[in-house]
Amino acid sequence: MAIFSGIFSKQSGSIGSMTLRRVNGVTITSEKVTRNTSKTFAQLRRWVQMANITGMWRAFEGNLRLSFEGRRQLMSDMNRFVQANLGRIPVYLTRSEASQGGVVVAPYRVTYGSLPSVEVVANGPNGEVGTDISLGSLTIGESTTLKQFSDAVVNNNANYQNGDQISCFVAKQSTNSVTGVPYVEIDAYEVTLDQTDNETLISEFDPDGVVFTTMASSDKLGMSQTVNGGVVYIHSRKTSNGTKVSTQDLVVNNTLLPNYQSDAKMLEAVKSYGGTTSDAFLTPNVDVAPAA
Repeated sequence: MAIFSGIFSKQSGSIGSMTLRRVNGVTITSEKVTRNTSKTFAQLRRWVQMANITGMWRAFEGNLRLSFEGRRQLMSDMNRFVQANLGRIPVYLTRSEASQGGVVVAPYRVTYGSLPSVEVVANGPNGEVGTDISLGSLTIGESTTLKQFSDAVVNNNANYQNGDQISCFVAKQSTNSVTGVPYVEIDAYEVTLDQTDNETLISEFDPDGVVFTTMASSDKLGMSQTVNGGVVYIHSRKTSNGTKVSTQDLVVNNTLLPNYQSDAKMLEAVKSYGGTTSDAFLTPNVDVAPAA
């Protein structure tokens, strides 16, 4: 904004991109505010990834609060989740799929923190998911107590201490039989290590006996079954400086995922939002993915 005298001092109206107006006998000029709603191919390619990321965040139903260490007042938990995954693991949903709540399980980063990461791999004889959390000689059964489990974890793993929490999320991929839209259901489990509690581990924290089990092929903590989707184990600790977490990505075995990462799916998703409107004149107008 500027104030004029001389030749412009009594003018009003528009000159090019400027607007002149009289206020209390003074001529003030300001630049016109314009909005450019057009998007390039690269912008839309990035845009169509947002729907799956935010949909995945919502599927956790608030259980990922405090999952990213740092000054939370500067950015919301969801924004940190989006920032950590946008452009990192491309998954493309059309506008229709997104509006119907479609979600495809992808190896997104779900936590970021200062505790050592839990190694999570599909290492069982039938592809079961296991961790690097050693249980020593403990074989978890229906009568195993929380005290026994906690003793095994604390005594066999230098990074764990009494009062720490081990959480597990199991993201199950499905498809709506009528609409064909993908969706996800997430089961959440957690146990706080307590070396004095004699309540039963399975009945209280893992009723189905699925995620807190001893691997058949090792002395490590893991799952007793496979899942089409994703699994993650998280180590967390409460301190005087806030909640500390291990940095973890979903470990994914999802047969549906490749269908939503192809160039053809990307083009379908981009076109569902109207396509690009501001590509350069020399950009070929063809429905193929850009060259690498």
